[in-house]
Amino acid sequence: MKKKILVVDDEPSILELIEYNLENNNYQVSTAIDGQMALDKVSTDEFDLMLLDQMLPKLSGIEVLKKMRKSGNLTPVIFLTAVDSEDNKIEGLISGADDYVTKPFSIKELLARIEVVLRRTSNQVKEKNFQLNTDVKGLIIDGKEIPLTKKEYELLEFLLRNKGIVVSREQIFDNVWGINSNSQMRMVDIQISHLRDKIEQDTKNPQIIKTVHGFGYILEV
Repeated sequence: MKKKILVVDDEPSILELIEYNLENNNYQVSTAIDGQMALDKVSTDEFDLMLLDQMLPKLSGIEVLKKMRKSGNLTPVIFLTAVDSEDNKIEGLISGADDYVTKPFSIKELLARIEVVLRRTSNQVKEKNFQLNTDVKGLIIDGKEIPLTKKEYELLEFLLRNKGIVVSREQIFDNVWGINSNSQMRMVDIQISHLRDKIEQDTKNPQIIKTVHGFGYILEV
């Protein structure tokens, strides 16, 4: 079955060039010319990958990606950017992008990056094997139900919404406990430890909730 790719760019010549080459390489292609159109398409159809221009009408690429990840859409994204800026690249990657290509780019490079991202994401454990049970506020891994406390559930829900994205301890605290909470920041580490006790095979070498030293945590499933 052909992999489905959504290409989002407001420059017709680039859109046409990418679409032509992807179809010639056995991909099924859909296109969008602005951020809102891109959001509409990913909300009504499933794609294996999205090529997303950073500078778009209506909604920027960063805004599109943030809205996607906030809604739980984990479609792999490669940014197409005309701004060769380290800050722009970092912002895109932190927001949940899987890779980026700077314009002007060669089609050969673009195809290679697409292949790498598709290979990497297709080898990941599917979301259905790691899912929250919203009815009982628990977790199901490979059909096995794992009970969670209220705070563990809220923490895991936040991490799952940001799967594959590095989130800081401050971001976790603000979103799970609230910016006006009387709790202390160390509660983040305590609850992470409790979660690891329940879901990791080896808590000394965690493979699901990983520590990013000097910044925070990342959920990889």
